[in-house]
Amino acid sequence: MARLLFLQNLEYELLGPMYISAMVKEHGHQCRLALGKNIADFTPIMEEYRPDVVGFSVMSGSHTWAVDMAGEVKEKHGIMNVFGGPHATFFPELIEEEQNVDMLVRGEGEEASLDLLNCIDGKRSLEAEGIPNTSIRTRHGTIIHNPLRNLENDLGKHPFPDRKLYDALEGRIDRTVRSVITSRGCPFHCTFCFNDSARLMYAGKGKYVRIREIDDVIQECLAIKRNTDVRTIFFMDDVFGINRKWLYEFLRIFKEEVGLEFVCLVRADIVASDEEYAFRLSEAGCSTVYFGIESGSEALRNTLLNKKLSNADIVKAADLLHRAKIKFRTFNILGLPGETLEDAFMTVDLNIGIKADYPWCSIFLPLPKTRLTEYAVEKGYLDKEYLHRLPKSFFISSVLKNPWKDELVNLQRFFQTVVLWPRSLRIVKYLVRIKPNPVFKMWFGLVYFYIHIKSENREFWSSLKFAVRNVRHLIGK
Repeated sequence: MARLLFLQNLEYELLGPMYISAMVKEHGHQCRLALGKNIADFTPIMEEYRPDVVGFSVMSGSHTWAVDMAGEVKEKHGIMNVFGGPHATFFPELIEEEQNVDMLVRGEGEEASLDLLNCIDGKRSLEAEGIPNTSIRTRHGTIIHNPLRNLENDLGKHPFPDRKLYDALEGRIDRTVRSVITSRGCPFHCTFCFNDSARLMYAGKGKYVRIREIDDVIQECLAIKRNTDVRTIFFMDDVFGINRKWLYEFLRIFKEEVGLEFVCLVRADIVASDEEYAFRLSEAGCSTVYFGIESGSEALRNTLLNKKLSNADIVKAADLLHRAKIKFRTFNILGLPGETLEDAFMTVDLNIGIKADYPWCSIFLPLPKTRLTEYAVEKGYLDKEYLHRLPKSFFISSVLKNPWKDELVNLQRFFQTVVLWPRSLRIVKYLVRIKPNPVFKMWFGLVYFYIHIKSENREFWSSLKFAVRNVRHLIGK
């Protein structure tokens, strides 16, 4: 059997590694995960476990730590590495630009990871094997990009995520909230989102949006309820319950057999189009939903972002959710290409108008290979070399050229404050004109923490300890 070891510096449960762990263990291999900040933190498990390969699941911006750590692991322990996750998927140039990177897994990684461990276990050549979904650095330093395999249409063939993979987090974070996905893929075409790029990447490779069987999801939730101290299920689908018939049947069974509180992601126009939707969610135990507004300017939202969502739908959805007694978090973005300060305050005003319970706001982070990033480069808002200086978080600063850059960054710091306490709007309009500073960032961190624990029903003290240990990953430092 072969041994895979995931290394991670953020104390958070990621579904990707859990799905991969379950797949490779089901076929006789071993998989573990270690948490740490530097090479000394990982040395004990390297010497005890002696992995054949170390894995990193990386997002754009946060990938830099993983690249550096991979190099240190190779230098000290001589162990090859494999990178997966969004950044490896949409920026496979990573393996060409970073000598520390040995191999990438692009797209859905369960089958590719299993093939990799099978190949290692059988002592076969990775170069000759041609594992689909992978990019490999050969012994001679050349790069081989293997084609993508077809998407697996039957999600029931994948084992449930290996929840024990993150047992090292026990006592370190609040694990009473557990994540589940009921589908893969999103049918919408927002220009800022990776889903549009993934859909193009998988063109001709099978159905992109796939929904799991109801009974499989119920059995996974029951297993979580039986084996953990879960209090809330977080359905992390890009849009929960796209198929209305599936959703209403699922909600009935979930309430009867699982009976846990849950939170989920929705679209405002879907909520607004069916007055039953919000009330059905509420009856089944939904306490909170999240949906994207992105911008208060319909022109930016629908022309630039291709969100295809009207202000009227947003207002109606908010009203229905309030009536159903479901609280909601709104996702918003400041610092979009060509955005003015007036546009940004329109976003504030819309959130105030609908009385958003948990407003959330980021600074636009141009993700690789998205249409919005390509537009920003084409129009001169962004240098072509932006990927080499991406912030580690979308809460740090803007990398776009904009005469209102400092004001927009400051407004992001106070966005949640002014939506929750509208009377502060007058003073915030003054504060945004001051040079960005650590005090503003600290204030944002405090309000962000408050909204985080309220919107996800997190336990206070364990969440506070997590925030203190991981502050540089969450809001930048």
